Amino acid sequence: MKIHSDEKIKKLKELRRTGHSINEIVRELSIPKTTVWHHVKKITVDPEYVFLLKSKISSGSRCRREKKLKIAEELAEKMLNSPGREYLIILSMLYWAEGCKKAFNFVNSDGRMVELFVKILVKIFGIPKERITPTMRIFSQMDKKECLEYWSKITGLPKDRFFVRIDDGGKESTTKYGMCRITIKKGSDTLKLVNSLIQQFCDQLIKTI
Repeated sequence: MKIHSDEKIKKLKELRRTGHSINEIVRELSIPKTTVWHHVKKITVDPEYVFLLKSKISSGSRCRREKKLKIAEELAEKMLNSPGREYLIILSMLYWAEGCKKAFNFVNSDGRMVELFVKILVKIFGIPKERITPTMRIFSQMDKKECLEYWSKITGLPKDRFFVRIDDGGKESTTKYGMCRITIKKGSDTLKLVNSLIQQFCDQLIKTI
């Protein structure tokens, strides 16, 4: 049994070909988004409407980013007024110094630093350990088993969760156990929050100097 008439589906496809976004089609025809997506994913937009559709998609993505950034800024403000303020500042400063700017990745060879970072991430930020992906990078002359045992103990994460990267460049390392990288799965919102914490704390600190 058909839920939507052939005429409505035909109209749906016509709207897509003429540069209408999925959300616009949903509003126009009162059809669920999943249904619209099912019917439009193989439709080729007419050349004269391609730029129009791309501009709508870009605008929608920008609005979503701005909304998430605003949420992160408001949450950061509340967190900096919470009892865990000092831990949040520590994590933010560590990330500012050693973290990746484009994705939530923190890398260091200092076990104490990594241990502190992970503990604050889990106990203060409330990030489940299941979302944390650890990666160990060592040189070929290092004892892989020993290094893995060390970083597993430091992070509190099981050894079978680690990705192991071996740098076989023939160079000697000044570190005993290599480096550990901590990555959060789907960490874009967490990255926005940490960046907001960094910005707000620095602004507060600068005003007191």
